[in-house]
Amino acid sequence: MESSRIEATGFGHSLRNPAFRNLFASSTTSALGSALSLVSVSWIVYHYTGSALDIAYLGLTGIVPGVVLGLFAGVLADRYNRRSLMITADLTRMAGMGLLTVVLFASGFSFALILATMILVNCFSALFTPASQAIVPRIVARTSLEDANGLLQSSLGVAWSAGSAAGGILVVLLGAVWGLGINALTYALSAVFLFQIASGLGRPLQDPSKSSAPFRKDLSEGMGYVLKHRPIFEVGFGYMPINFLSSLVTPFLVVYAATRFGGNAAVYGALAAALAAGAAVGSLVGGRIAVRRFAGLSMGASILIESGGYGLVAVSPSVALALLGALSAGLAIGFANTVYYATIQAIVPGEFLGRVLSIGDFGSFVAIPAGLVAGGLLIAHYGVETSFLAATVGIFLSGLVLLSLPGFRSFGRTPEPHGQPPPLA
Repeated sequence: MESSRIEATGFGHSLRNPAFRNLFASSTTSALGSALSLVSVSWIVYHYTGSALDIAYLGLTGIVPGVVLGLFAGVLADRYNRRSLMITADLTRMAGMGLLTVVLFASGFSFALILATMILVNCFSALFTPASQAIVPRIVARTSLEDANGLLQSSLGVAWSAGSAAGGILVVLLGAVWGLGINALTYALSAVFLFQIASGLGRPLQDPSKSSAPFRKDLSEGMGYVLKHRPIFEVGFGYMPINFLSSLVTPFLVVYAATRFGGNAAVYGALAAALAAGAAVGSLVGGRIAVRRFAGLSMGASILIESGGYGLVAVSPSVALALLGALSAGLAIGFANTVYYATIQAIVPGEFLGRVLSIGDFGSFVAIPAGLVAGGLLIAHYGVETSFLAATVGIFLSGLVLLSLPGFRSFGRTPEPHGQPPPLA
């Protein structure tokens, strides 16, 4: 059972593949629980501290592990069995969230414990992500990559939307801590689905003897590949300012809902759900439209739409318009993500894929910690609307700059050379 690829056509045809169905179920289940717990833990922290800066610190626990460990996680994904890495990550995350749930029920609020647990969970999420992305081309045929990524990204969006909405309601009806316990169960269920995937499909394609090579050599080879391919470099690192500016908005929706609409947890859950629902729709559209040849141009257009969505949220006088803005921003994000991953998986050789994906994520996400701190300070001194409007203007201008770069515009337009570059000195 070294391959379960199925050549087929039609929307959703990737789901005929048993291995892909299990990957799809695993991703959907864990995302549902993660959304529940994010709404719950954000509400717990803001309820007890009332501080936008504490929300920023919580956000840092979600991104710093990925920035610090992401590059090494990509090397691991290219060296070792990707299925096994994902299962290990799920079981560890299950244990962490389960322990946090028990302690909060037994002892009450502890900000330090919440931060420590979220760091642990997100360290293993950093291990899970490149492995889950790099395993896709082993499971589905190259002609199915758009369909498979569209389904995966849309399922994440639907799960985050449903989980966020449910999380807000759960906080109101039962209390926020229950969301953390449910998240622990979803990680366990995700691991069960992954166990159903044949172990051979998780093995990387590189020479097994390379697993004893120094990490630095493997990492430098991956960086050499990215630097050699200008479109990949400009897209990966070009999203740095976009994600910096987006982090002035999305982590602080809880503050926005609390200050603009009367502190209703259900409104916060609805805003997070609208953002995720838009991402689900955008991902499906990205999976259905063959835009790989124009990936850079379509991603640039998505950035401009995202900025408009955030602007509508910032100035909205009503919940309905704020939801429309969040939905629009999410749609643009989901579309761009699907186009990006499908294009990268199609043009990068399998033996480099984990490293290239993790290097791209590093380039995109490395500025987010600074954005979280900047957002917390902006909101504390000037208010949430000012922070959101600054993000809106900055994202729009950044999108125009990226569209002016030849490499960014040509991303996906021409075949990428697959030769292995020499390692960097």
